[in-house]
Amino acid sequence: MKLNLFFLLGNLITLNLFIFNPSLHSQEKPNVLMIVLDDLNDYIGVLGGHPQADTPNIDRLARSGVLFTNAHTTVAVCSPSRASFMTGIAPWNSGCWGFDNWMNNPIIKNNKTLGEYAKDNDYTALQTGKVLHTSRPNMWTKKGIPADYGPMAWDGKKNVIHPSNPKAMAELGALDATFAPLSDVPSVPSTDKTSGFTGWHNSGWVGKTAFKYNSAEDRDLLTDEKSAEWLKKTIQELDENPNSKPFFIGYGLIRPHTPLVVPEKYFNLFPVDKIKLPITQENDRDDIGSANLNNSKSRGQRAFDGLVSGYPTKEDALKAYTQAYLASIKFADDQVGVALDAIENSRFKENTIVLLFSDHGYHISEKEELWKYTLWEESTKVPLIIKDPRNSAYAGSQVSHPVSLLDIFPTVKDLCDWNKDHKRNDQGVELDGNSLKPFLLNPETTDWSGPDVAISIQASWKSKSPQKQHLAARSKDYRYIHYSDGSEELYNHKNDKHEWKNLANNPEFDAIKQKLKSKIMKTVPAKVKNPGSKTVEKVQDADSGASDWKDKYFKLNPDADTNKDGTLTWPEFHAHKKKNKA
Repeated sequence: MKLNLFFLLGNLITLNLFIFNPSLHSQEKPNVLMIVLDDLNDYIGVLGGHPQADTPNIDRLARSGVLFTNAHTTVAVCSPSRASFMTGIAPWNSGCWGFDNWMNNPIIKNNKTLGEYAKDNDYTALQTGKVLHTSRPNMWTKKGIPADYGPMAWDGKKNVIHPSNPKAMAELGALDATFAPLSDVPSVPSTDKTSGFTGWHNSGWVGKTAFKYNSAEDRDLLTDEKSAEWLKKTIQELDENPNSKPFFIGYGLIRPHTPLVVPEKYFNLFPVDKIKLPITQENDRDDIGSANLNNSKSRGQRAFDGLVSGYPTKEDALKAYTQAYLASIKFADDQVGVALDAIENSRFKENTIVLLFSDHGYHISEKEELWKYTLWEESTKVPLIIKDPRNSAYAGSQVSHPVSLLDIFPTVKDLCDWNKDHKRNDQGVELDGNSLKPFLLNPETTDWSGPDVAISIQASWKSKSPQKQHLAARSKDYRYIHYSDGSEELYNHKNDKHEWKNLANNPEFDAIKQKLKSKIMKTVPAKVKNPGSKTVEKVQDADSGASDWKDKYFKLNPDADTNKDGTLTWPEFHAHKKKNKA
């Protein structure tokens, strides 16, 4: 009887502790660590995009989670892609497929971002590095390290191309034309208008200040290194606080985005004379859609031409650039490792969902492109890994079903059982993506409510109609592209994974082509409408053009935004350029 009494008392004490101890309650809810890389294509070990890719930390996450081998971005360029996956709203429904400030978009500005939604569901929302280009006040509970893309070369007045890089790439701007190890300290000579400068310089997003580099051991840290340290410290603090709420962390890594500047040791891991070049085909552009065959070269083509012009041979040029890209990926992978170790060495190890993905891919010479923002595989495909330690039965599995970054928001919502309204007001709209949870429970499931294609959009700069942009659908076996001028491309990935042979004009594939086109047109509306069903009058700058790239100028010159509203208008752009020339 005494034993039974003690047993009963013990259970009552345990029950009381469970009811009144908030830390025990918090552990019922999973934490979330969302790792977002920038401009990372399939150059990771588990995807096999490049035979020399060295990503042991990303690979170990894939072995403990589920790898989606056919995941794609909605827009293959930074700002609109991030606006889409952070709000769960498709760009073809919001009109946000270009470079305007997403916070001014009449559709998505009325929806909560993942950070805000986490807070509403009683989570601590933390962010460091680059997650969104711009953020609303109080979007996060706490912010860590602001994003700065540098370092870059400096002429005493502005960022300039590194002296070691091909001069013809200067037209792209210093940000996208710079690739060099940190040990290659730039020395920019003076001119009659500038003082010149020897040393590295921060890019200017955070502040136009010098970046100290005396040696590999005596230098400033890069943004990604600072973010990794901040994240490690923050997780330790949460670990030591028994009353901490569950957390949602947006951990944004800038590399391998340009400038491809990382410590020399990472370059040394990939000797340039040993570099294996990406697999390409001569004259690969001969059968592409006519929208890509006009007289105006794309930014990616101009980057490719500029790079090649600076070296004795095309092979030399591509080896140098591929080395810098692989080195930047290895550097980023090390920062991923810091985050994974921080979680695994804490009490959150068995209760933290980890998602890792990139905002879009990147061309390394395929189709003579050296950038992003195309509708081909290299540009739309992204790594996507989800680890939920509560569902470890399928750890190390792969899913080949096409999925989209549009599915990130509903997946986090589903896995965390968040039930608050994701809309900020009555003008908000429903989520467009679908939860990927069924694939985590069974990677071979057929019980998924989402589509069987992943759709991507690219601005045509000729219309405000979503259907009159360039559009692509990626199914399990095919890629179909429909350009604004009606030209088409179709690739059979079963035997043409490099997309070398365009089958769009082959009558044998008409049925497949028409089926994929139909899926696009049923998904993408003819007009962008606001919640009140009124056509949105302005979703892009009226005089935008593919060669203007006003966003690049804004990144390098944030002070050009004279009214500080987060958007660089064309009058502000022209006024600032005129002032700089004076």
